[in-house]
Amino acid sequence: MNRFFPSFFLVPVIALVVAISACTSKEKETQSTVPDPGHDQTSPTWSAKMQELSQALNRLLPLVSDNKAFNDPKNRDAIDDAALRLKKLSHQVSAAEKPSADPAYDSIARMLDEDLSRAVSSLASGNRDFARLTIRESIGYCIQCHTQTASGPNFPRLELGFDPKPLSPLGRGDFFAATRQFDSALEAYVTGVSDVAYAKRDVFGWERAARSALAIAVRFKQSPNDARAIANSVLKNKAAPDSLRTAATSWLKSIDEWAAQPKRKSLKDLPGAILLSTAENLINKADSQSEGGKRQDVPYLRASALLHQWLAENPLAPGKVSSDRAKALLLAGRAAEATRELNFWTLHEKYYELCIDTLPKSETSKACFNRLGESVMMGYTGSSGLNLPADEASRLARYKEKAIGQ
Repeated sequence: MNRFFPSFFLVPVIALVVAISACTSKEKETQSTVPDPGHDQTSPTWSAKMQELSQALNRLLPLVSDNKAFNDPKNRDAIDDAALRLKKLSHQVSAAEKPSADPAYDSIARMLDEDLSRAVSSLASGNRDFARLTIRESIGYCIQCHTQTASGPNFPRLELGFDPKPLSPLGRGDFFAATRQFDSALEAYVTGVSDVAYAKRDVFGWERAARSALAIAVRFKQSPNDARAIANSVLKNKAAPDSLRTAATSWLKSIDEWAAQPKRKSLKDLPGAILLSTAENLINKADSQSEGGKRQDVPYLRASALLHQWLAENPLAPGKVSSDRAKALLLAGRAAEATRELNFWTLHEKYYELCIDTLPKSETSKACFNRLGESVMMGYTGSSGLNLPADEASRLARYKEKAIGQ
């Protein structure tokens, strides 16, 4: 999966199946407390493609979830055929009209398409374990899409024919987050964060649970109280590593500042210009306070929610340019880069590319290219120096010409 390897979680692909089904078949039955410009305006084409994708995944589910069945020669043809069908559908979804003007939909759909292409190639070359892992990790795309903003429904407990109890606290939280059961997701995550034994047994999973809970509390629920409870749970856990204790202390300071601000019903109460200026101020302040390893996750997550709300509501007309949209994409890239442990590791690069495409040869596009180039170079620099593949060098040259000129 190269540099697009999701930083998400090894949870059975069932979560992605039920998530897609929930978002396309249950949404009309459940009203969100916050109007959703993305889902409420979903085109029939997008919904139809998501339903087909769900059905294709459902055929693979029993085999992907069982390592022995997946590697049984008797199932080889069925798996290969289903994976190829899934790949074709993912390509159609990535090419379909996305449900809002937020470019995250398109970027995430394209990355899903790329990963499933690698899965199909791995099956053909005999690397079946890698293919199975790639398909299972597709859940990351669903979680990323669902937790961008407060838009979309928060379902109550759904009867989905799958019992997540045997999973770890992180796995249960991921399952519920993927199916938009955010209250249940927070409950599962916080249960894990409060568990001393779990923190000792799986410090990586424990920390992922804490950060995932924080992302839901800040970006989706927009609740300082929920965010404060998560930070306090980290600090009360005697097995919490010092690094996350320091981060949680920083979270609390940011949460107190957030809670002291005037309350609004939703992001939609804010005019577009205020969304952008507020997000920019949050990011600039977080950048200035990040020295010395002090984590500023809360303001970056708050800014991300504001920016995705703005992007969803402000489409770019074909053939037009928009300095505001380019600025929003630059800021979204900065926020995603600062919190890349909670995103796909290179999602921020997609925003920088979109920024350059939106307003070529501008000061904003130059800033986006500088950040893109730095990110790419860092990704391929190791103990032996810079090892930049030819296709990446070509990508940088192409965007440099577009952003800056010869």
